[in-house]
Amino acid sequence: MSLPEADPPGETSSQKKTITRGHSCMTCSARKVRSKPTQPARAKAANAAKRARDRGNVSSTIERTPDLDKQQSSVAEHINDQGHSHYVENTMWIGVGKELLSPTNQEDSETDLAPTPSTSSNPLVAESLILGGSPVNLAGKHPNSACLMWLWQTFLENVNPPVKILHTPTVQKIILGVASGLSKTMPANKEALCFCIYLIAICSVPHCNHDECERVMGQPMDESIDLYTGLAQQALVNARFIQKPNFTTLQAFALFLVSQRTRFEPNVLWQLTGLAIRAAQQMGYHREQALKSPSVSMFQAELRRRLWWELVLLESFSAKQCGVRSIVSSRSFWDTKRPLNINDTDLHPEMCHSLEDYRGMTEMSFCSARFEIGSFTIDHSGMDKSSQNVDEVDSRIEELLKGLHDRLLKYCDPSVPMHNMLLLFSRGATTRVKLTVRRHHMYAKGAGLSLEERDKTFLLCLQLTEVPNSFPKNKEIQKFIWQAMAFFPLDALLFMLGEIAYRIEQPPPDIDRAWEEIERSFELQPRLLHDESNAMYSAVRNLTLKAWDRSVNRQWIGLNVPRFIQLLRSRSLAIRSTDSSVNLIGTSGALEILDKSLFNFDTESLDPSWSKIAIPDDPEFWAYWQQFDAELSGV
Repeated sequence: MSLPEADPPGETSSQKKTITRGHSCMTCSARKVRSKPTQPARAKAANAAKRARDRGNVSSTIERTPDLDKQQSSVAEHINDQGHSHYVENTMWIGVGKELLSPTNQEDSETDLAPTPSTSSNPLVAESLILGGSPVNLAGKHPNSACLMWLWQTFLENVNPPVKILHTPTVQKIILGVASGLSKTMPANKEALCFCIYLIAICSVPHCNHDECERVMGQPMDESIDLYTGLAQQALVNARFIQKPNFTTLQAFALFLVSQRTRFEPNVLWQLTGLAIRAAQQMGYHREQALKSPSVSMFQAELRRRLWWELVLLESFSAKQCGVRSIVSSRSFWDTKRPLNINDTDLHPEMCHSLEDYRGMTEMSFCSARFEIGSFTIDHSGMDKSSQNVDEVDSRIEELLKGLHDRLLKYCDPSVPMHNMLLLFSRGATTRVKLTVRRHHMYAKGAGLSLEERDKTFLLCLQLTEVPNSFPKNKEIQKFIWQAMAFFPLDALLFMLGEIAYRIEQPPPDIDRAWEEIERSFELQPRLLHDESNAMYSAVRNLTLKAWDRSVNRQWIGLNVPRFIQLLRSRSLAIRSTDSSVNLIGTSGALEILDKSLFNFDTESLDPSWSKIAIPDDPEFWAYWQQFDAELSGV
């Protein structure tokens, strides 16, 4: 049976700081000019929110449309991140400007910081993929039979359940052909799929199984990942995935992008995902009518729906990391139906009758839940939120949860790892929906958050943060930690830290538990502590110290200082004492001893390379941060 193909068709206002020479305010930094030493540009900071609101009125000569008005209602800005200017529609970058300007993060805008080794992938990978190169014969580069079968089994256990884009009975025949040596030559698109399967299988291996992987592969994990990243890249180039896209090469490219989700820089991932979306669009995967064409079999149509929806989620993820709107957030762009909740055994190339959605657990259940929640969020984002009340929103969320429970969750057996994963995911995802929808509605009304609403939001953020933090505690589902850690809720963490740091009247609810989860987040997300290449992580560190100090000063918590706070203070002092002309990354090596002595958490089950944190695209939520800036500027 051949694989089916497609035709190529901040400080308080009373604690004023002096801006020293060479330190620009956020506004001047974005323009690549410096503030005068005696003029800290507070007036500019005080008017930042007004300028952001007025930015939509670019020119009266521009013809305005409802879509344009809607898009421009969100705050957008050009942000200078370590000397590199980029456009964002995510006000989180604008709102945390005060943290970005803290002494631990102040540098001239002209300074170019090299990324830390732990955050950098091969810088030539993305360019080589796009620009291409000479074809290379990879027939002798496949792993040996034993290694290949181990990789395929790892893929089936770790990757196939949460990223269900392959029809495994069909693909397994290809894998067995390679393992048996019968496939001396194979089409370039199928070879690309094989190498991308090898790569993502290696990337999914949990840290606790690294020894086994190194024994099977015969080399360290990092070397295996680098080797197969290069081989997968070359296989895609051989298949000419851009010039001649087809279903199989797009499957391969999708797996490649998912495997590199925590290795590529956000803008690179977003741009490459755009290539995948455009290729799928070129082949008609974004339109249900095209999938119902007589030339497309039911088998092909269902697999294309799976692939399209996975690309939709990947594009949304990568857009959020870059702080821009996702093109798939508009339903006018696509209308492909959700894939059915069925097993691969229900599908075969010769099928000629339609299937119905199965009620209960299948191989597609995890993805089915992801797609259903994602569809709800996309549909709700296009509604007029100002005309709704909270009760209506809550009612719709409850209907979603009830439907999900009746269709899937009540059939889960917690002793089955994938079922346990689905229960945890549904807990986190539905909390995310509650948080997102409610705050969209509140900010659409144009009013700030009341203390009661802030308490509720704080608890939702706490619940959301607890979900990924619970994965390493459960050995049965550590095989899926590579998927969970990519979606760490940075926005929820920042909201909690902001509430703790800037509240005056009373502490947020359950503050002791909140600090336990904050500490756990720093333990599980090494980039929060070590990454100097991303300004947002520096802002998190500055805000964490501020929140801790104010919690102690207000006697909301005890005086026992956790190790991660000790480490943050040590890093802050070291960076403060470093000459501003010295690259900040140079301090990393000098602090290795401090890292080992102060931050002695048990992280044997973790791999730092899995801890890429998604930056969410939620303008209304991050207006909260602008409120901080306005308050601190005396507005």
